[in-house]
Amino acid sequence: MNRKFLFMAAVLMFALPAAADFQTVSRAYEVALSNLTVPTSTNSRILFKECDECNTETARLTPNTDFVVNGRSVRFEKFRSIANEINEADSVPVTVLHHLESGTVVRLSLTVK
Repeated sequence: MNRKFLFMAAVLMFALPAAADFQTVSRAYEVALSNLTVPTSTNSRILFKECDECNTETARLTPNTDFVVNGRSVRFEKFRSIANEINEADSVPVTVLHHLESGTVVRLSLTVK
């Protein structure tokens, strides 16, 4: 019994330094569509903020940015069209997956009811 405990303790001691090496690469923001500028092209910038009182964040899109509507990948033009047709933008959530080092948007996800 003591050997098993000592073995597990030794394994955990070696695992702890490895856990300290994690680094945040991307951050996801959930914002209302009304707090996001709908992009004009795949090479444009977007402005968004998490709340009305929050600071405005900026990030740029790339041709590699994924556009998702209700869990399905769509082309940029379709995403833009759907986003622009929404009347109650305050109640429509958008998830912005922002790559922190490059300052680019990895994915824009729109959830429409």
